[in-house]
Amino acid sequence: MLGLHTGDRTAPDRPVMPAPQPRTTADFDRLFRYTRWANDRLLDTMQVANAPPDRAVELFSHLLRAQDMWYGRIEKTDHAALDLWADEDLAACAERAEASAQRWKTVLDERAANDLDQPIAYTNSKGTRFETPLRDLLSHIVNHGTHHRAQIALVLREAGIAPPATDYIFFVREE
Repeated sequence: MLGLHTGDRTAPDRPVMPAPQPRTTADFDRLFRYTRWANDRLLDTMQVANAPPDRAVELFSHLLRAQDMWYGRIEKTDHAALDLWADEDLAACAERAEASAQRWKTVLDERAANDLDQPIAYTNSKGTRFETPLRDLLSHIVNHGTHHRAQIALVLREAGIAPPATDYIFFVREE
């Protein structure tokens, strides 16, 4: 059947695209390994730099704290109440990155393996309650990290520090 679905209309002479398949636990495991790989590369670059820009460290800390906050929301721990913009130095970020990677591995091995569609009830920072499937929260966490790593790369470049390549395809090529 030809035709590209565009709302209620079909564009002629184009193949119909199949519905995307939901991500599997294996897909999320790979995405979180990518997240760890990219975070580690960025951390290494900032640690080697003589004095990384404060803004780069601030964004990196925020990225890691947001991962921890989402962990807290999913697992109902005190991580849910973290200050997302608290001051942390690179040494604290390194510790947080390692601990966070281990926590997410546990979530993926235990909770996600059972049901990626399980609804997670949580309250956001404005006090609004939501219920979102775990798979969507995991997708958000990966995307949020990618967004901030791009911001950090820009800050590093503007300071004359060559940022590491952290695009997903570089991870795939190294894996």
